[in-house]
Amino acid sequence: MVESLSGARAPLMKAAQAAEVGDLAAVKTQALKALSFPEISGIELIKAVEMLLDIGQESAALRGLRKHCEGKAPRAQGFAQLGALHFEAGKTGPAARALERALKMNPGDRQSAFLLADLRLQAALRTEAEEVWHRVFAARPADTDIRLRAASQMASFGAQDAAKRFVAEAEPLHDDPKEFAFMAAAITGTAPPPLPDPGYIARFFDRTAEHYNASLQGVQYRGPEILSAGLAALNITPGASLSVLDAGCGSGLSAPVLTPVAQRLDGLDISPGILEEAVKTGAYNELFTHDLARASLPEPEAYDLITAMDVLIYCGDLTAPLTNMAQALKPGGRLFFTAEGTGKDSADWALTPSGRYRHSLAYINDRLTAAGFALPAHVTPVTLRNEFRRPVPGLAIAATRA
Repeated sequence: MVESLSGARAPLMKAAQAAEVGDLAAVKTQALKALSFPEISGIELIKAVEMLLDIGQESAALRGLRKHCEGKAPRAQGFAQLGALHFEAGKTGPAARALERALKMNPGDRQSAFLLADLRLQAALRTEAEEVWHRVFAARPADTDIRLRAASQMASFGAQDAAKRFVAEAEPLHDDPKEFAFMAAAITGTAPPPLPDPGYIARFFDRTAEHYNASLQGVQYRGPEILSAGLAALNITPGASLSVLDAGCGSGLSAPVLTPVAQRLDGLDISPGILEEAVKTGAYNELFTHDLARASLPEPEAYDLITAMDVLIYCGDLTAPLTNMAQALKPGGRLFFTAEGTGKDSADWALTPSGRYRHSLAYINDRLTAAGFALPAHVTPVTLRNEFRRPVPGLAIAATRA
């Protein structure tokens, strides 16, 4: 019963009901009312802010958070949310102050640490950024993932010495030597392998399968939009009735784009766990586990179109995956894929601190030709997603099997 709920929960329920019927004014009123209760829990506070952001009320969310944080018993989550909103708005001073308060109240807050360290690194304050992370490490003495994430962030800003120290701290805590060796190579730049350990990528996506879509929303993944624009540029329109393979289909985010042009739509992924999410779409004729970098596809010359969105970023050497996809295409069939980088890199490929590979366009063209493709007729600069809160440049490429 409503009477038995806390002061903040009742308006949150009303806000949720208003959202269901599209009453945005009521959502705003009730979410702000929830934020006004001093006894609001951290979870309730986060929910109230999310409701406001979902309806485009950033300024109202900021106003409500400020009042909460100025109150007698503010929550750590209040300062964390306030700091994040200031960060997104580019207000570095207010962001840093709020994030500092959040970490003082909750030293294990990974996200606040990430944002605060980012601000320090933007200001070239590497020592201060390192100190931010040491506070989190002290609160999370057995957390190897946070040490590697911190190391990756430091390396992306060129703070290699600190990154190497963080990697060294993570090593005795990590329970998978092969996975650790790959991430250590990515972060430190020492002897990067041409391909990751065959089980590493599968295990990574198996672990993240249940919240995969949410994590991609968090980095503003643009794969479906890039694919839709690419198909339009290739004059592949609804009703084309193609046989299509969604290579590296993940949870099936490309399915709504591919279904209208496909008579047959198959999907593959290296991760069995993520394929369980793709099954839920009901869009695919067949789904199967496969490692493109290490094995030929089961049906030669079976497809008119193969798409590989953010797939080749997990391979340095592109010889095998491109050859395997070429063999699965009908003569004249087309491959549409994305690659990370500006295309102007001097090296053929490079392993980045995030654990993903970047490629030069010259190398991509060379490997496409070797695999039996004509040189790409379609090469478009795109933004693939955000990484460390910044756009990741890439290329959308279409090539035809000769």
